[in-house]
Amino acid sequence: MKKNRLKLRIFGLIAVLILLMTFGPICIGEETTETELEIDGVVGHIGAVVVAVTNVGDTAAEDITITISVEGGILGQIDIYHECSGCSQCGTTLDPGAIKTESTLEEGFIIGFGQVEITVTASASNADEVTRTLNGLVMGPFIIIT
Repeated sequence: MKKNRLKLRIFGLIAVLILLMTFGPICIGEETTETELEIDGVVGHIGAVVVAVTNVGDTAAEDITITISVEGGILGQIDIYHECSGCSQCGTTLDPGAIKTESTLEEGFIIGFGQVEITVTASASNADEVTRTLNGLVMGPFIIIT
């Protein structure tokens, strides 16, 4: 009787190990990201910085957030921060191959003089965060990306 119980326990243990080896990688495997964001363009306009972000991945980017920061100028007088986490006009997803543009004009008109640092960040719940930092020059309302 004890030998049968021992055999039954060993058989049960082997069955559990086989199940874990078969289905374990599916349940506890490393999460793969098929979505990838890319900051394609950062352009200076009159009174604003405009950014283009593209989904270069294979699946839709979910809960996308884009931030633009412009800081500097003479005496540090330029300090604009714009964040877009989706709205009724642009939504919160970005399909593969689609481009999303954002502008700092929603936060205010940039005017001043001097060097500025422009930092752009794009992220999604199913994609890695990407950041791009550039330098620019503000001359009155004109913004030149260098």
